Amino acid sequence: MTAHPHPTGLLSLPGERRLAWDEHGPADGNPVFLFHGSPSCRVMWSGLADVASATGTRLIVPDRPGCGRSTHQPGRRLTDWPQDVAALTDHLGLERFQVVGLSGGGPYALACAATADARLAGTAVVNGVGPLDTPEAVAGLYDTNRFIFEAARRGPDSLAPVVSRLIGGTGGNGGDSLAALLAGMSPEDRANAAAHPELLTDSLDLDETAAGGIEGVTHDLWLSVQPWGFDLDRIAGPVDFFASDHDRNVPVRHAVDQAEHVPHSTLTVWPGTGHSHAFTRLPEVLRRLQARLPGHRP
Repeated sequence: MTAHPHPTGLLSLPGERRLAWDEHGPADGNPVFLFHGSPSCRVMWSGLADVASATGTRLIVPDRPGCGRSTHQPGRRLTDWPQDVAALTDHLGLERFQVVGLSGGGPYALACAATADARLAGTAVVNGVGPLDTPEAVAGLYDTNRFIFEAARRGPDSLAPVVSRLIGGTGGNGGDSLAALLAGMSPEDRANAAAHPELLTDSLDLDETAAGGIEGVTHDLWLSVQPWGFDLDRIAGPVDFFASDHDRNVPVRHAVDQAEHVPHSTLTVWPGTGHSHAFTRLPEVLRRLQARLPGHRP
């Protein structure tokens, strides 16, 4: 079990909940909330601090309820997340912020964009999963993830044993877990992992994700196959979509479909890349968001 540092902060919320978050980069940098995938949490990648410093970004990485050190919120829906983000924004005294959602965090970034918070100055979705609330959508996934979301569609009780195996089978660097991870990777992801070995070790370590038990992690995954609760075509602000053309976790079609429905969106497809490039190409995403700020100078 890896020993992770305590979160940067814990915010008390109504209902005796606490919201945990980490911060990286300069305190006076451009504030950006980074939303993790599922199952995951704020310690998703050990390279975040370097990326934040290199791009001059104040990177704020919260745990969703039930993940990491944030209190589980029974019955929560995806559309509840912007309220937590707004509360943390108030607590930090931010006049302006931007959001980035990676993989399963993509819908949460779009949920924030759909609320039209006047302080939100830009949204990016990187290898973000699309709606999975129909059997056809789940059937369109690669084998890497399909069995997880098929279990999710059967309900939390069916999903819980799957989550238990995911958590129990990754607590360390066991050879079986590593072999299974490599087997499911695209050649592009394997090459990226060879250049950045921490991508493998970090993705295999889910101890912190389940620090509060598996109930909240299970709920977070289950929400992936529920209706989102908002319409993409009603998002008013700009959204920048980024996708990898050889992503075996989230097919590139998800980004194409979402970008077609969000009115003021851009779509960048990275050639010769896999799912893990959401991390290693994050500096490009953050610089794109900075370029959207009023008065920005390259």
